[in-house]
Amino acid sequence: MPSTTSTAHDVGAVADFEAGRPYRVQVNGRGVVLVRRGEAFYALRDACAHQGARLSGGRVLGLVVARRVGEVAYERAGEILACPWHGWEYDLTTGCSLVDPRGSRVRAYQARVAEGRVLVELA
Repeated sequence: MPSTTSTAHDVGAVADFEAGRPYRVQVNGRGVVLVRRGEAFYALRDACAHQGARLSGGRVLGLVVARRVGEVAYERAGEILACPWHGWEYDLTTGCSLVDPRGSRVRAYQARVAEGRVLVELA
């Protein structure tokens, strides 16, 4: 097992996490939702800022963006996490809500891979 600092917590092997699926993990007594996108991992507090639903029960999506009249594009595939209760969407990279990016957000934590293990930093 890799050595960790006091704030890095081992939450499992990389192979334990399927890409594009949210997972609930416990980190030092806190519920954290972990999402794998390719070889990168993202970690957010597992509670929606709207009404506290577990985001780990939600879906990983992208965005449909209007380009000009009659033209839309699908962007940021795998970077958005939607709440299972009311569909609030969060940017996995920042924890900001897409509804109110300056006001509503969930705590984002740094996640990284070391020696085949996924580590989450709470600090």
